[in-house]
Amino acid sequence: MGDARTLTDTILAELNKAGLNPSKILSQVYDGASLMSGKIGGVQKLLQEKLNKNIPYVHCLNHQLHLVVVHAMSAEAAVMDFFNVCNALYKYCKKPTIAVHYKGERLKRLLEQRWTGHLATVSVILNNFEEITSLLTEIDSVRAHGPELRMEAVGLLREISTPSFLFIANLVHEVLALLDPPNKLLQREDTDLWTGLSIVTSAKVCMQKLRCVEGFTKVWEKARAAANALPKSTTPKRRRTGNKNMDDYLVEETTGQREDDVETELKRLYYSTVDSVVGEMDQRFSEQNSHLYRALAVLDPESDLFLDPETVKCIMDLTQSSICYAEFEVAKNFLRSQKESKTEGDNWTTKLILSKYHKALQTMPSVLTAFKHALTFGASTAMCENSFSSLRNVFSDHRRSMLHKRKAQLVQLAFERDLTRKCTTEWKDTVLRRFNVRTRRLQLF
Repeated sequence: MGDARTLTDTILAELNKAGLNPSKILSQVYDGASLMSGKIGGVQKLLQEKLNKNIPYVHCLNHQLHLVVVHAMSAEAAVMDFFNVCNALYKYCKKPTIAVHYKGERLKRLLEQRWTGHLATVSVILNNFEEITSLLTEIDSVRAHGPELRMEAVGLLREISTPSFLFIANLVHEVLALLDPPNKLLQREDTDLWTGLSIVTSAKVCMQKLRCVEGFTKVWEKARAAANALPKSTTPKRRRTGNKNMDDYLVEETTGQREDDVETELKRLYYSTVDSVVGEMDQRFSEQNSHLYRALAVLDPESDLFLDPETVKCIMDLTQSSICYAEFEVAKNFLRSQKESKTEGDNWTTKLILSKYHKALQTMPSVLTAFKHALTFGASTAMCENSFSSLRNVFSDHRRSMLHKRKAQLVQLAFERDLTRKCTTEWKDTVLRRFNVRTRRLQLF
């Protein structure tokens, strides 16, 4: 409770320090940690109590997408084993004595905090599968590498050469490839809540289409083709002898694992994984703030209820903004007529309306306010978390003795690198020269 109150006070103090009025806050976006999202003592609740107003809390969509992948992939032990093999393969190829022999693309490290980044790992393995198998075969055939490396190579080669491994690799690639566009969009600074929800919904629809016989057959055929392309093992198999007691009988069926048994199990795994992903997306992106999502939906030019004032009212109430029904009616007819007069290729969005018809909407302030509100709702905390990554680059061993103020300024420069890149060379030279002349020693007396 104390930490949450401290964070709340810090947020309000920093907003006031920046000259921003906290009473204008429309929404708050955090991850799912109880410290931030707690309904009783979390920051989101305390902030509403201090400002004495309703401020909707939005669970970071990018974080929820991460949880979808974590829970869906963790539901199947075979998928977890697949990623364990991928991790072992990465560690093996990273060894200096092995890396010099590897000719393919560098393998990616798996990060538990960013499961959506597993797509890069799987893509590298699939695109460089021939190089990886050649490497492991070469290590196994050269005794100079020592018994430990050779045994590890044999074990990894055996694991990745199975149809099950190749099938799961293609399945995971199909799933993560569909979730990659929303993951990238939600990491952008200018992504609003409705745009983020729309692309997540589109990804879910595409995921549902994977649940069909054609989808399974496509993945299964890819895995079989890759497995058949591998060189056959030359190790002689133990000769099998039949049971002499069965000589007088006709054997119609034997026990043991057959290819059709493997296919049946992989088919179950395929449908189970797809269902888990779709189920997680339904659960995490459906219930919370549903009234807010409906209000944002009617501000989308493609909506059948475009600019319905009653639905938009919940957004306007957040800032005590009044609604003029006549303005909404005029704006709806005006914008629809403008849309019909344009070509079919035009992509009508809320941003397009604000940029093209801002002057016209200024005569209808309540409509203009509604559109601005729609683009103000945040969707992700990815940009904030990116600033944490900048800290690792700034806080090097050579900067440990810097004052906190200077470190904060360096972090700001590193984070706003898009702005610093636009600075002219003369300006940079002036700043560096001034930095070099000025004494930076601390007076200790």
